Amino acid sequence: MATHRNAAFLSPDELAELDFAHLGKDVLIHSTCVLVNCQRMSIGDGVRIDPFCVLSPGSSLEIGDHVHIAAQCVLMGSAAIALGDFAGLSHGVKILSASDDFVGGSLIGPTIPDAFRTVDARPVRLARHAVIGAGGLVLPGSTIEEGATVGSLSLVKGSLAAWTVNAGTPARKVRDRDRDGVLDAERRFRASRPPRLPRPAFEA
Repeated sequence: MATHRNAAFLSPDELAELDFAHLGKDVLIHSTCVLVNCQRMSIGDGVRIDPFCVLSPGSSLEIGDHVHIAAQCVLMGSAAIALGDFAGLSHGVKILSASDDFVGGSLIGPTIPDAFRTVDARPVRLARHAVIGAGGLVLPGSTIEEGATVGSLSLVKGSLAAWTVNAGTPARKVRDRDRDGVLDAERRFRASRPPRLPRPAFEA
């Protein structure tokens, strides 16, 4: 009797067939993910992307080393999106680098010519060790600085300070995060692994 179904990640050969700008080592991407514009994606080492995610960068998507993107996440928009090393997205996180203005006097949607739309398109950046809890939403122009975390079902609009724990709609600081503990864990993790060559610079 089978113990699982539809649980396969793409094989190394299948990943190699996709035209990524950069693809690191030990990358796992589930076979149910939707990947659009792979040539605009740079993926670091030790990255895992779980089932039913949608990655559709219009400009560029840069994913650092040891990043986990849990099931049903969406990363899309015409402006750049960047996730630093050790960043994490829990289930159902949405990161949008572009959004229609649906409260003004413009038409909306990709079937409408740009002349009739008003689109807010600005880069989104998650720095190293940034984490977003399940169901979080990140809007265009947002920056989550190093080590900042965002609680489940929170809305990020703007910037969140480094090494803070944030929650709410919009997300606001709740308390500080243990910076020294996280960085010490990173040092011990790196020391346990063989040295690696520098990652090449990403070119959009």
